[in-house]
Amino acid sequence: MCVSWHIPAEGRRGEVVVKMLVRDEISICRDDVEIVVSRKQLTALSDKLYFLDQAFHADARDVVEALCGEE
Repeated sequence: MCVSWHIPAEGRRGEVVVKMLVRDEISICRDDVEIVVSRKQLTALSDKLYFLDQAFHADARDVVEALCGEE
């Protein structure tokens, strides 16, 4: 493992830990749940997370329509 970031707990949600793994993957963990994402999947994942984040700052309907239109 090269580097990790700790995102503090928020309310009832536990801390999130994002780790960069040696084999071109990242790991996203909270409590005892781990999701491993390959480098090839990372761009699509980050795009979706960006749009979801924007839903909290803009008209959520536009963001949802944009996400659903990409499939």
